[in-house]
Amino acid sequence: MVKKLAIDWDESELRLVAAQCMGSNVKVTDARVIPIEGKGVLDTLKEALADQGFENTETLVAIGRGQAELRELHLPPVPEEELPDMVRFQAIRSFATAGDNAVVDYLVTNRSESGVEMIAAALEPQELDSLKGICEAVNLVTKRISLRPLAAAALYLLNQGRSGSNDIVLIDLLADDAEIVVARGGRVIFVRTVRMPSVEAGRGRALAGELRRSLVACGSSGTLDRVVLWGRAEVHSQDVEMLSEASGSKVEVLDPFSLVDVDRNAKANMPDHVGRLAPLVGLLVADEAGADRLVDFLNPRERVEEVENPYRKYMIAGISAVLAALLGFMIYRQLDSLDAEIEQLRSANSKKEKEVKSATESIARTEVVDKYLDGDVNWLNEIRRLAEKSPSSDKLIVRRVSAVSDSRNGGGMLSVGGAVTKPAVIDEFEESIRDEFRTVQGDGASEQKTSDTYRWNFAEVIRLSPGYVRDQRYQGISEFAQQADAQLGREEVSKIPKSDATESTAGDEREKPQMTAEQGDGESQGSDGGDVSEKSGDRSPATESASLAEGTPDAEGTPDAEGTPDAEGTPDAEGTPGIADPGKSGSAQSDTETQPESEPETKPETQPESEPETNSDSEIVVEIRPEVKS
Repeated sequence: MVKKLAIDWDESELRLVAAQCMGSNVKVTDARVIPIEGKGVLDTLKEALADQGFENTETLVAIGRGQAELRELHLPPVPEEELPDMVRFQAIRSFATAGDNAVVDYLVTNRSESGVEMIAAALEPQELDSLKGICEAVNLVTKRISLRPLAAAALYLLNQGRSGSNDIVLIDLLADDAEIVVARGGRVIFVRTVRMPSVEAGRGRALAGELRRSLVACGSSGTLDRVVLWGRAEVHSQDVEMLSEASGSKVEVLDPFSLVDVDRNAKANMPDHVGRLAPLVGLLVADEAGADRLVDFLNPRERVEEVENPYRKYMIAGISAVLAALLGFMIYRQLDSLDAEIEQLRSANSKKEKEVKSATESIARTEVVDKYLDGDVNWLNEIRRLAEKSPSSDKLIVRRVSAVSDSRNGGGMLSVGGAVTKPAVIDEFEESIRDEFRTVQGDGASEQKTSDTYRWNFAEVIRLSPGYVRDQRYQGISEFAQQADAQLGREEVSKIPKSDATESTAGDEREKPQMTAEQGDGESQGSDGGDVSEKSGDRSPATESASLAEGTPDAEGTPDAEGTPDAEGTPDAEGTPGIADPGKSGSAQSDTETQPESEPETKPETQPESEPETNSDSEIVVEIRPEVKS
C-alpha cells in the first residue's frame, strides 16, 4: 500500500491525515489538528512531521474557498474535448482577478440540451507556487491542490450519495469558518464559505441563518432530503437543534472516519472536532476513485491531445491510391454509356429547341395582342367605381365625364368635371379614387361668384395603368374557364340514368352524335348545315351572327356594351357580343326535357316532346360560330 498525506491549514490551525492507500481502499494511520499559535505554517508543519518518516511522501493539499476565485458559468452545449478551452476563454472574461496566466479548473454541475452549467475556479500562479514551496521545504511531493469544500462533498457522494430529486446540504464547521455545499442528483451545485462568530454561543444561530441564505442563493425549492453536519453528535448538539429548526429537515451528524478504515492507535488519539478533517479524508478517498469530483489546480482539466499514429499517413496514402484506381476504372467503364447518353440528349435537345422556338414566337404574338388589348378599358366598370367612391351628392356633383383609351400604350384617361361645396371635398374625392393602379391629377378649385351651394368647380384627370386592364382581362378569362368546367361537370351528371326505366331512353340519347364547335363549322358548310338552317327558321349561321351583332337578346336577355347581350348579361372586354356557351345551351334544353330541376338558373322554355333532338343541336351550332370565328 502507498503511504499518502493530506494537509490543509488556516490562520489558527494545521490539519493533517496520513493513510495507507490502495485504489479505493484507505486506512487512516494518523489524524491531528495542531494549533499554529503564532508560529508560521511552515514551522508548525516541520515540527509535526519531524521524525515521522514522511520524506518524499505524496501529499494532497486542500485550500479554502477564500484562496481561489469561484464563478458559476453557463456555456452552450459543446463536445467534452472542447470544454476546457471554452472554460478558460470564458474565465478570463468573467473572473475579476484571474489573469491570462491563472490556473483554471472546473466541475460540471449539470449538462442538458440547452447547455452546460459548472463551477469554475481560478488560482493565481503566485499562490500555486507558494503552496508547492511549503511542501518542498519539508521534503513532500505535491500531487494535488484541491478545493476543500468539494473534497468533503466527494467523500459523502462517493460513499452514500443518493440520486434523489431533493437537495442534500453538507456543512463543515472549522475554527473560524463554515463551509456549506449543496448537492442535487449526486452532483455539487453550490459552494459557499461564511465567516462564523468568535463567540461559541452565537455560532448555532448564525449558522442557521447562513443555511437559509444559501438555500435561497442556490434556488433550492421544496423539502430538503437531509442536512449533513460533519463531526460528532456530542460536540454539535446545539448546532443540530438550530439547523433542524432553520431547514425543517432531518439533520444528520456524520463522522468522516466512519466511512474509511482507521488504525487502532489513530482511533484512540482522534481530536474532538473530527469534522474539520472531512476534506482531508475526502482527498485521500477521491485521489484514486473519484478525481473527477475534485477541482485540482495542480492537474487542471485540459484538452486531450490525440497521439498521431506513425503509420496512419501511410495507411491514408494507400487507401487513397486504391480508391483513385478504382474510381478511374469505373469511369473508364462508363465512358461508352455516357457517350451514348450524350448523343441521345443532343437529339432530344434539338427537338426541344424547335418547340422552344415555336413557343417563343407564340409568346411574342400573344404579347402583341396583349398590348393591343391593354387599351380596351371597361369604362362602365370605371364609371361605376367612380360613383361608388365619390363623396355624397350633398358635397359633390359631376357635370362632365369623358373617357379616352390609349391604344398605343394601354390603359386610358378618365376626365371628370363638376362642382363641390368646399375645396376640402376635392381632396377627399382624390384620395378615394387614387390607388396603386389609378393616378389622379387635378387643376385645383376655382370659385364661381354665384349663390349656388356648389360654387367651387373642379376638373380631375384619372389615369388607369395598362397592367390593371390586363390583370382584369386574365381574371375574367380564368373565371369563365372555371364556369365552363363547372357547366361540363353538371352536364356529365345530367347524363347519368336515374332508373332502369329511363336507361334505354338515356342510351338512345347517348347514341346521337354530340355537336362540337368543330363539327358545327364543318356541317354548316355542307348539306346538313342547310337542313339545320331550315329547322331553325331558314336562318343561316351568317344571318344568325348578324342578328346577334345587331342586338338580339342572348340567354339572359341583357344587352352588352355594343347593344348585344352575352350569355351572362355583361359586356365582354372587346365589346364583342357575348356568345352563349354551347355546353350551357345544350345542357339546358336537354335537362328541360328529361330532368328540368337540375338547372333552375337558366329556366329555358320547355320544348314539346315531338320537337326533334337535332333542333337543339342546330341552335347550339348557330350560337357557337361567332365565338369560334372570333
